[in-house]
Amino acid sequence: MTGLVTTAPTALPAVPAEQLALIKRTIAKDATDDELALFVHDCARQGVHPLDKLIHFTKRKGKYTPITSIDFFRIRAGDSGECVGSDDAIFTGTPGTASFEARVTVYRLVQGQRGPFSATARWTEYKPDEDFMWKKMPHVMLAKCAEALALRKAFPKQLAGLYVKEEMEQADNAPKPVTDRGRECSPPPLNKSLTPSPGPVVAGTASTVPHPEPAAGAAAVPADLNAPIPDAWQPFVQKTAVTGTITAGTRSKTTGKTTLTLTTDHGGLVQCYTTDHDVARAVTRYKDVKTPVTVTLLDSGEIVTLAEATDAAF
Repeated sequence: MTGLVTTAPTALPAVPAEQLALIKRTIAKDATDDELALFVHDCARQGVHPLDKLIHFTKRKGKYTPITSIDFFRIRAGDSGECVGSDDAIFTGTPGTASFEARVTVYRLVQGQRGPFSATARWTEYKPDEDFMWKKMPHVMLAKCAEALALRKAFPKQLAGLYVKEEMEQADNAPKPVTDRGRECSPPPLNKSLTPSPGPVVAGTASTVPHPEPAAGAAAVPADLNAPIPDAWQPFVQKTAVTGTITAGTRSKTTGKTTLTLTTDHGGLVQCYTTDHDVARAVTRYKDVKTPVTVTLLDSGEIVTLAEATDAAF
């Protein structure tokens, strides 16, 4: 890493060859020669020796990242002579849930004035998959992340490029699935039958999953969506019924696709589309009169049927 400087530049001490060999055997086992040089340089510019273990050599996704402790952050802020205290962490939400947050304010003298530097750490952004300590002491762990954020904001010259251990534990988390932004992402289980399910209509939206390629030798999907579907496609073809009022509808002259938005009786938004001219005309008609409609959708969001909703269904 570069750019880790102190208020008073420190002469870079030479590390004897035997100590370099010891560092590489013990606390920087996976370091390349270049990474080892960077690690020693980072330690020297922070005024510590690698063997003091105040700055730790780590690799995150194959990239060298120096990490340290919240105590070292406090030491470096104190050494500046401008740190004038901090407030205890303020917590909101329920520990262990997405609503849980910690906020810390650090104070620094700026041109003789006591200036606040606040930062918020959110549970969903920092909790690691391996979370024993996070479950045992959720307030302590999240507060350390918030304080590190605030200290780095208040003292960027002293702490830029350094991270405390608790901040980086999430770096090894498994990738999270990407959801469709701006949509409800919790529809009910889709009905695998080719006939729309009877009963009450639920608010939700069809998943935007592209149609898979059919198995080798399987027949193509017929143009008539109400015709029988080949057996090879049965595991992939799903429909769901949604009832609501059409609040928006636009047609592309280039593609001939009509895209519409339904507002359900539960206040949810459902986006779907059609390339059928008859359905597109019905979309315009029902949108103008604000008549509740029921649409049957494929898992891609394409409309199979669109009809005026019955009183029982809406």
